[in-house]
Amino acid sequence: MRFLWIHFALWKSGHISKTKTVKVTFKHQGEHLASARYRTIIPSRELAKLGVGQGSDWLIIGKHNWKWEDQVQGFKKVCFDVCDDHYSDFWAEHYTINTLRADVVTTNSDELARIIHERTGRDAVVIPDPYEQPECSARVHGESILWFGHQSNLIDVSKYVGKIKNLFIMTGAAGFKNLWSPEAMSSAFDKAGLVIIPTGKSMAKSGNRAIESIRRGLFVVHGYLPAYGDLGMYCGDIEDGVKWALANPEQVVQRISMAQNYVREMYCPTRIGKMWLEALS
Repeated sequence: MRFLWIHFALWKSGHISKTKTVKVTFKHQGEHLASARYRTIIPSRELAKLGVGQGSDWLIIGKHNWKWEDQVQGFKKVCFDVCDDHYSDFWAEHYTINTLRADVVTTNSDELARIIHERTGRDAVVIPDPYEQPECSARVHGESILWFGHQSNLIDVSKYVGKIKNLFIMTGAAGFKNLWSPEAMSSAFDKAGLVIIPTGKSMAKSGNRAIESIRRGLFVVHGYLPAYGDLGMYCGDIEDGVKWALANPEQVVQRISMAQNYVREMYCPTRIGKMWLEALS
């Protein structure tokens, strides 16, 4: 282990050629999935900047709907990247077995790492999701209060429909009125005055929805989630939080600006890319 740390330190200092770093293949299921963008597309792009090309030293694979024996042939090592808690649902066997098989297990939150250890005994390397949105000026104005996310999380926001004025919901559900796309998401951010993120379905989610909202200059009113604890947004009752934010615009803008400084450093794609390299070294 000590040799690996020395090797990585020497590489960072320039004493080992970048051409000698590992070669990595990421498997993903399309950029319409947030997990593909945060866990494969952005990390692979950042690793390429560090001199890591595509190859067979490592296979990095996550999600489900695949069989181990169909995917791992020809790769020296396998990293199983876990970004949702499926250890007690229909996919529990798939996640448990592949967690135990993998050479390295990675995940996107401390809470999910805790669950992985509790269910399998494996220690997962926590690598946060990087941001992908551009940074915009902090503000509290706009036409709508925005909720966005995967359709499986609609249960969290459904009870606020009709209670919160000008609530705008964007998701990827087929046939849904405000269907997600990169362009539609950007437009929704531009029109929004606040973002709400009720929680409850799972405590093992990453902080990416709040992080992206902060990047776009928006204040987030959210329920309790461990991954949001370092962001300095409003945690508590959603309706009370919306009222407070609209009544205290100066405090809101100040808190957004402070959060942007933090997010810019801690969730920078460059930093996340180095964390991936370290995990695979």
